[in-house]
Amino acid sequence: MRRQSAAVIGMVATFMTAGLAPSASADLEAYPPFQYFLTTSGVRCVVSAERVACERPGGFPAAPVSQAGAGHWPAASVDADGTFSWDETGIGPSTGQQIAMVNGQPYPVHKWVLLLTTEGTRLSKVGNDHGMNISIDGNVVTPY
Repeated sequence: MRRQSAAVIGMVATFMTAGLAPSASADLEAYPPFQYFLTTSGVRCVVSAERVACERPGGFPAAPVSQAGAGHWPAASVDADGTFSWDETGIGPSTGQQIAMVNGQPYPVHKWVLLLTTEGTRLSKVGNDHGMNISIDGNVVTPY
């Protein structure tokens, strides 16, 4: 009876914690190869070990104009080595759970840290200070 109770409690705990956002102490290896995040301004980001990329519906106003003339390019990315680029194609559909970011909570994943503040979203590569900032309205992208 005692073993059955422990097993039931373990299963309930697993189901209760499955939908929670990761904390700052989350195990980085627990993430899938590509993890998707959603900011309060509607900007979506995807993080992998090599790169972080974000897309804005309707495109980023500072991005180049689409070759098709359909507005500005929708995606901005920065590689782990600090190389910044705009992209005419978006980041694609989420391949798993998309995490809605909480203001002020850092999200460490794949040696990147994402932080949503009242000023915008900061995406930083751990150990080399490369990344980019996206303004709270999603209009301005500033690589660093």
